[in-house]
Amino acid sequence: MFDLETQINSWRDHLRARGNFTETDLSELESHLRDEIDDLISLGLSSDEAFLISVKRLGNADAISNEYAKVNTANLWKHFMLDPVNPEAGRQNRRDIIMVVLFAFLAGTLIKLPGLFGWKLFAPGSEVFYVRNLSLFILPFIAAFFLIKRGAESRTWTWIFAVFIVAAVVINLYPAYEPYHTTALSGLHLPLFLWLVTGAAYIGSDWQGRQGRMNFIRFSGETFIYGVLVMAGVMVLGLFTIAIFESIGIDAEWFFEEYLIIYGGCAAAMISIYLADAKRSIVENFAPILAKIFSPLFLVTMVIFLAIMVGTGQSPFMEREFLIAFDFMLAMILGLVLYVISARDVNQPVNLFDYLNLALILTALVIDAVALSAIVFRLSAFGITPNKAAALGENLVLLGNLAGLAWLYVGYFRKRLNFARLEKWQTEYFYVYLVWTAFVAFIFPVIFRFV
Repeated sequence: MFDLETQINSWRDHLRARGNFTETDLSELESHLRDEIDDLISLGLSSDEAFLISVKRLGNADAISNEYAKVNTANLWKHFMLDPVNPEAGRQNRRDIIMVVLFAFLAGTLIKLPGLFGWKLFAPGSEVFYVRNLSLFILPFIAAFFLIKRGAESRTWTWIFAVFIVAAVVINLYPAYEPYHTTALSGLHLPLFLWLVTGAAYIGSDWQGRQGRMNFIRFSGETFIYGVLVMAGVMVLGLFTIAIFESIGIDAEWFFEEYLIIYGGCAAAMISIYLADAKRSIVENFAPILAKIFSPLFLVTMVIFLAIMVGTGQSPFMEREFLIAFDFMLAMILGLVLYVISARDVNQPVNLFDYLNLALILTALVIDAVALSAIVFRLSAFGITPNKAAALGENLVLLGNLAGLAWLYVGYFRKRLNFARLEKWQTEYFYVYLVWTAFVAFIFPVIFRFV
């Protein structure tokens, strides 16, 4: 049965993924489409006939995009420097910028406050405190930014910040004993858990929907790209500051360590989420290109690695450091795969990058299986430790995610399901990551007695 609203949403997603459009552009185009559909229905056409004719009259994504690009690209810099023409949009933009500046300052100040009690960032003896709490200094402000921006209900505010407060209390009540394995694991997994909680603030009321979660995947990738670029700028500014003051005999390293790296890092985080959210239509055409460039490069590298490993009979998986490195590599590969999926139009026919994505997934599955066998061997030979248990769990979580995607890709190629089913699988797998990161952050320390 034809569902007009579903088809309009799919058409809008198609434009969002392929065009040079802002959300305002998309809303305007959707308004034109709906007016056209209403006119045709009033003339006696059915909703499906009216939709198809209206879409045809409006034009395809590339043609419309090119027309918008002629207007928008020449003045692209103005989108970043000047207020929008719409007065309401201008007020919203100014309010967002004020929140970015204010929250960056508050987060930086919050990081420095423990210094009054003897805990200073980078100072000996403060490592445990900051490993546990660093994400708690910035992520609540990012969540607040989106809750304010989305006009969230008080109930949403309550449960999101209840999670932050409970996490902060529990993680700081836990003791920490040498060699601090569970402390390091908590410090690594807590930010991931809280980032997924922050995702609920970003998505808003559409958290239960497939499209909202896919948007959050895109947003996470775009934020990472912006964050790397902005933080690189902060580091260059710091080195430049040190160099020019050193030329006149003044040591500015204290300023870099005490202020610039802290406030600059918080500013980089807030600016990154602001840019990724406000200018998403610009980055969406850039970030998928990076993913599509590096996906085949990673594929070739891994295939060559597997071939040489089999040919020489050498395996790096017996060394703990290599196992950890390969876990990060698998996570990066999954990120590339997910970003290609999230930026893809669900109505687009099968293309080369779909096959490359499947090949990348299958190669990663082979490496993951070899790594899992090595972890099981190490567990049986040397006993259970927090790090090995976490590595086993993470490999199993990644294995489940990749295996599910591979199975669904095969079904998609055999025309047994549509591409939206892959997106549904991935968005529902969010809960697995949410539960696993919470388990490692809060339960592992108890199981392994805080060592």
